[in-house]
Parts: sequence; structure tokens; C-alpha cells
Amino acid sequence: MKRPALWLAVFLFLISLSLIGYRVFRLGYPLFPTSPVKAWGLTMEIFFEPVGRNGKEIEIRAGLPESRPGQTVIEQRNVSGSLQFNILPEGLNQIGVWSGNPEEGRVISYRATALLNPKRLGKPKPPGPESFPAIIADKSEQIVAKRLVERWRSLNPPEKLKAIAATAKGIWRKPMPDDNDLKQWSEIQRKYGTEGALELLLRVADLPIRKVQGLVLVESVATKPDRWIAVWTGQRWKPMQAETGDLYPESVRLLPLMVGDTPLVSISGAKLQGIRWGLSKQTLSKWRAHYERIQRSTRFLDRWSLFALPKEFQENFHILLLVPIGVLMISVLRNIVGFPTFGIFMPVLMALAFRSTGLGYGLGIFAGVVSIGYMLRRGIDWLRILLVPRLSILITFVILAFTVSALIGSKLGIREFMAVGLLPFVILSMTIERFFIITEESGAFQALRTAAGSAAVAAITYKIIKIDPLQLTFFVYPELLFAIMGLLLLLGNYSGYRLSEILRFKILGETS
Repeated sequence: MKRPALWLAVFLFLISLSLIGYRVFRLGYPLFPTSPVKAWGLTMEIFFEPVGRNGKEIEIRAGLPESRPGQTVIEQRNVSGSLQFNILPEGLNQIGVWSGNPEEGRVISYRATALLNPKRLGKPKPPGPESFPAIIADKSEQIVAKRLVERWRSLNPPEKLKAIAATAKGIWRKPMPDDNDLKQWSEIQRKYGTEGALELLLRVADLPIRKVQGLVLVESVATKPDRWIAVWTGQRWKPMQAETGDLYPESVRLLPLMVGDTPLVSISGAKLQGIRWGLSKQTLSKWRAHYERIQRSTRFLDRWSLFALPKEFQENFHILLLVPIGVLMISVLRNIVGFPTFGIFMPVLMALAFRSTGLGYGLGIFAGVVSIGYMLRRGIDWLRILLVPRLSILITFVILAFTVSALIGSKLGIREFMAVGLLPFVILSMTIERFFIITEESGAFQALRTAAGSAAVAAITYKIIKIDPLQLTFFVYPELLFAIMGLLLLLGNYSGYRLSEILRFKILGETS
């Protein structure tokens, strides 16, 4: 093998691996983009009863999930009758606002799908001024809390948080507080509740906090949200159950809906009757999952992804990216296996056309058009006309054959016959010409052998490019085309025996 070609092939492989590695390890792409994508479906129903005179406008506000690192919210839909619906950003929250005159109905519903990707969590936002709420306890209560926290001053923030969380269950690290402090602490817990007492300890310990309302991601139906306290530990926000002080395990995923003390759902001009949230697991379409993730990304490679193209043009590249796979297969089947074919492009284009006609109908139409075209070509040869008019007649015949086939398919209700227009008519015309020339020069057997080889290569290539996971992988990672070029370079330098030649000359080895 020539050394320059080898080094160039290695260079192309490295480019492909580097870009794919960056997408997988840096941007959080899945290594196998065809694996099922898990998502969570959220439903929210708000029941209300208008009050006062008819025609009075109402306004309903509710916290909604929002897209953030590691979570993409898609397919947001609402059913609100005559009420207008808007989504407004409000601080750290995304608020859905329904307003207007409820002419009919006493319920509004909201649905969304949350697509989770833990690999793309990214760096969390550090705490802002809102994470340092004012302390509601009086001076004497703050002094007691500071004495209790003083024993944990030497601990790092994660360990300090664990020590504070343990106090909700009456567990104190040594040295134990004295009886007077424990008595005063019990009074603080009775006065402010577990949540308020924990907030007091966290604040005097200088740990930034956020009070959050949302849902734990488990399949369920709930009438009230979960509440937790998100505590900043220096690197990330650690959630703690507000009512018990328990720290959520790493395996538990949460869906925040509202940050702060604002009610999760508020209503004016009507009476709130009830709220119901539902969570269910879903398997999202893999194409839709990748599209939604990349559409919302600001990363360079994401913005230059094929998913950024308008949808009507994406389908073109679904097909175009299959061509290099097809030519690679034909290079292997011709140079390594030894299949005879009518050129290179004919089997590739035929394989692409078989995606619409199907393999069986496609091969049948191919055989029929070439057979009838060959007889027509023999008749034209007797007329001894020039090359260009002769090929033009063959092209006209092929199109006429496609038209007749489509009409027959329409009458018989066979869709595949009507899809013959996607077959490459120019290539078929040239195939008829090549079939005639090989018959004249090498005999009918060699012509039939070449036609059969072309059909076999087109069929094998069709089976390869028809694999959906392969199509998706090349669409997500178009840099794989560099690897295809590297393989073609290696194949271009192959000078060994073809498999067909080994079988052909096997008898010579046996006789010697």
C-alpha cells in the first residue's frame, strides 16, 4: 500500500473520531443515537368556578417547566376554551397566564413533554441575591441558631448541609448542644415548623438557598406539589425535602415548576376548585429527540448541525448521506468480492430508488424494462442511426415504460408501480445500451451475468442503506463521511485477489 494514501486515510479517520468524540463527551450526544429516548409527559388540570356577574374576566397564573441544561421541554399544548394563553418569563420562573372571559368550561389543561439528558447538565448557575432571603426569626432565636451552627464551622458546605439535615430528626453531631439550647431549639421548631427551622439554620450557616415547588419524577397523579429547599454547596444545588429535612438521593430526578414563595397556581376573578398534575413515562421519537435538543442549543457544532436545516430540506440529506454508504458497499463488492456491474453509479441509484418501489417490485421493473429495451435496441441497430438520437430514443422508451407502469399500478392499486418515476431513467437507458454492447462483444451469457451482478449489488446495497439506525447515525454524525473516504482510500490501494477469482482459479491449485 502506498504510504501517502495510508497516512491520508489515518488523518481522515482521526478527523471523524475527533469530531464524534467531541460531540459525545463534550456536548453530551448519545454514543448510539438510535437507542430509545426516555421522556416524561406532564399534564396539569386546573378546575375553577367563576364568581360575581357573568362576563367578568378572570386570570389564572401557574408555574410551568422550562428548558434548562439537562432538560428540554417540548410539545407544550393547552386547552383553555375562550381564554387566551401566554407564557411569560418571571425571574427564575416560567409562568403560564390564562386570561379572558370563560364563556364555556370550568377547567383548563396544559400538557408538555420533558426530555431529560443528564449528560448535558452543564455548569449550574451560582446563587444570586434571591438565594439570601431575609431571616424571619427574632434576634434571640438567631443567636440560638448561631450557637448551634458554630460547631460546624470547620466543615465543608456538603458536610455542613448533612449535619443540618440530621437535626430535623433530632440527630446532633458531637459535642451535643446543652439542654438549654436544645429546649430553645424545640420551641423554634414548634413556632416555625420543620421547614422554617431548617431555613433558619441554613441562613445563619451562610448557605444560599432556594425554596422550590415542583414534582418528583415518578409515574403518579398528585393534587399538591412537592416542596424542597435547594441548597448551594459551592458546586451545585443540593435538594432537601422541606417537610422532613431528608436529602434527595442522587438517583431521584426533580421537575421544578416554581422557585420562591409565590403560590404555584393563583387565580383572580374566580374560585379555585382544585389542581391535578399527572406524570407518565414516554418513549420519544429518536428523530424528534435529537431535533429538539439541537434546535435549542447554542453550541457551535449544534448550530452547524443538519438538524438546523428547515425540515423540508432535511429529507434531501437523509437520502444524500446514503450515497457514500452505497458507493462504499459497491467498492467492496466489486474490488473485494468481484461482482460484475454496469458501472458504479447504476447500482447505487437503483438501490436508492428501491426505497420507494420496494426490492421485489424494483427488481421486476428493472428486469422488464431492460429486457424490452434490449429488443428495441436490436431493432434500432438495424436502422443504423447515430449515437445521440439512438440514446434519446432509449430514454424516451424508458419514460414511456414508466408511464405505462404507473397507469397499470393505478388501475390495479399497486403503489409501487406508480413510484417507478423515482428510478433513474438515464441510467436505465445507458444500461440497455451497455447490455446490448456486451451481448454483441462477449455473448449473451456475459451480458446476463453482468446484469445479474448489478441487480445483486443494488439489492445488497439497498438492504444496507435501508437500516434506519444507520441513516440516523450518519445524519447525527455527518463527519462519518471522512471515515468513509478513508476506507475508500484503503480500498483504492487494494491489489490482492478478489474472492470470485480465488474460486475461479481454485481448480488450478488442485491440478498442480
